[in-house]
Amino acid sequence: MNIIAKLLSTALLLPLTANAMPTTVIKFAKGSTCGIFAGDLSKGRKFTLNLGANQELIIHANNIDNAQVDSVIDAKGTFLGEQGKYDSYSYKIKNKGKHIIRMHSDKKPTEVEFCAY
Repeated sequence: MNIIAKLLSTALLLPLTANAMPTTVIKFAKGSTCGIFAGDLSKGRKFTLNLGANQELIIHANNIDNAQVDSVIDAKGTFLGEQGKYDSYSYKIKNKGKHIIRMHSDKKPTEVEFCAY
């Protein structure tokens, strides 16, 4: 690869790494069906969460009017549609494995609860 190609490929990757969302792994305590994140979502955040097949994922934030779930992607890379609940987000989980949730909020701090039933 010549020097121009190397510089060009490096320049194209810089914006992707500079704007990468912080990632938080959500783990449930033994015997619990929920995990909590408390912190800043103003720059967006990516959460990873291991879920089982045939579960329902419920995401609830203390300021649900300002905290937004941007996307939920299952273990096979499929974007999941939100099922709707009054004061939370709900998703039907079909595939077992690591799921990716992207969220943001205009208010900080924000507390988000992730529950799987």
